[in-house]
Amino acid sequence: MNTYSLKIYKKTATLAMVVFMVMCGVDIHITHAATGLTIQPIKISQTLDPGKEISGTILLSNAGGDDVLVEINVQDFIPTAGTDTVQFIGRAPGVTTVRDWITINTPSSFIFKKGESKQIPYTIKAPADAEPGSHFGVIFFKASDAANSESQIKVGTQVGVLTFVTVSGLFEQKGVVTDFTVDRFVQSGPVHFKLNFQNTGTVHFEPKGTIDITNMFGKVVGSVPVEGYAVLPTGVKNMGFTWNVLGLLIGKYSAVVSVYDMQGAVISRSATTFYAFPSWYVGGFVATLLAFFFIIRFIKSKIKIKVSFK
Repeated sequence: MNTYSLKIYKKTATLAMVVFMVMCGVDIHITHAATGLTIQPIKISQTLDPGKEISGTILLSNAGGDDVLVEINVQDFIPTAGTDTVQFIGRAPGVTTVRDWITINTPSSFIFKKGESKQIPYTIKAPADAEPGSHFGVIFFKASDAANSESQIKVGTQVGVLTFVTVSGLFEQKGVVTDFTVDRFVQSGPVHFKLNFQNTGTVHFEPKGTIDITNMFGKVVGSVPVEGYAVLPTGVKNMGFTWNVLGLLIGKYSAVVSVYDMQGAVISRSATTFYAFPSWYVGGFVATLLAFFFIIRFIKSKIKIKVSFK
């Protein structure tokens, strides 16, 4: 996609919110708008050979209390380098983008009754001359009051399905863990890890891997899956993962995060350490030492041992 020739403009915060919710790793499977619209799934991710196509459906439901007018449109976006934000982009003559590749096989606007659900079929077709790599768009569903459907000015809200299309060919899928941290001292579980990942490849990347935790004896005592986030090319993502450990934690622990590519090879690894000292355990240990100290002093003050030699 020749993005340098496209006129870039920013949409409203309402549009951007749809992208930010997924790109920031929010684990949402059904998204609610103020009108009561819900969609499922919230993200479509497909890999296509040039000239090939794939079809699917989006489940749209009106969980609100009123009939609404639904209008469908597709927008393109590109990542903002070095961040986890995006910019929506407009059309350019002679350039085909995701909005041209997606066909929604239903009327572009319709009245949606309250309580109604509907499967919205779609087809994505990559042109024969599509550029290898990732291409991005959002399928928006805008809902406004059906009673004012004839009005020239329609006020409403919209939800959208993120669409990631990767065209096969020569591209790079790689990235690096730039920061991996945890609270230095904890008393008990859960233990929260923070991971910063930078996409240094040419396609969108959904990091997958594990965080393996070992105790001071070198035994693996826990493992946390790394998943659920998408990082756009040139983008940086702050991620959070939790070790929901049960039982006693005490001593020094080491944690190693490993991120893999699609072939299962490690592309980045980082390590950190933390210490667990439960307050009740430390308090009990100190109280025991103090008790022994005073008991010994008491015994020494009350009992005198006399040794004589004949």
